Amino acid sequence: MPVTAAPGNVDIWYEIFGEGPPLLLVSGTGHDHTLWANQFPYFKREFRCIVFDNRSAGKSGVPPPGYSLADMAGDAAAVLDAAGVEKAHVMGYSMGGHISQELCLRHPERVLSLGLHHTWARNCARLGDFQRTRKQIAERGDMETLAAFSLLGLYSHEYYDAHGGEMKDKARWLAENASPREGWIGQLEATLQGDTLDRLHRIEVPTLVTASSHDLIVAPHHAEEIHSRIEGSRKVILEGTGHVALIERPGEFARICLEFLRKVAKSG
Repeated sequence: MPVTAAPGNVDIWYEIFGEGPPLLLVSGTGHDHTLWANQFPYFKREFRCIVFDNRSAGKSGVPPPGYSLADMAGDAAAVLDAAGVEKAHVMGYSMGGHISQELCLRHPERVLSLGLHHTWARNCARLGDFQRTRKQIAERGDMETLAAFSLLGLYSHEYYDAHGGEMKDKARWLAENASPREGWIGQLEATLQGDTLDRLHRIEVPTLVTASSHDLIVAPHHAEEIHSRIEGSRKVILEGTGHVALIERPGEFARICLEFLRKVAKSG
């Protein structure tokens, strides 16, 4: 699979599939591109999907901690360059949504539309403490506990209880296959420092903002903060789902995204 060198000489792995307008998908903390796996069957029918592993995750390079979410937005721009794409629809999930904000703010000419899913612009007290706790666990090297703790926040109470055995399998997979210790530390440091709130008014592309009513990590008030600062943005709250609504209800999540993208294409 192709690899491109991002600023700072960090190798970023990416893949392209599907046909149609380009759609760049940006993943969240600790996860590789497969965070979006349940969406691929829906998106690839209408879009040329560009997926990649963030620095410090999956098959991409793991630089020392000390980089920012803006640096990771530079990685995303480098992937667009390598794919020969001048402009793309951009969707980011969780940390990926914050990276997507930085991409649009720093490279507005590269973004056709923006999907900010279950993300934030500035840490609140609870979100900051959650990220700091995960960072402390990573610093101790206890990846099994980090994976289990993360999953408790990722899924809604109802979904977790209904998929208890699956959660144990996911915890094992996350501990063994997600970001290495240094990757978690670096990404979590970046999330703690990231702040786009006071710049969001500069975003002028069509923007979809989503959240879930039962999100234990990024409460819906973060979506309202973002929505209130991006003129003309659309906000959708998924009822009864947790942080990873794209996994809990893949069809509903894809429908919301595709309806938005089709409307953007029609108006354009």
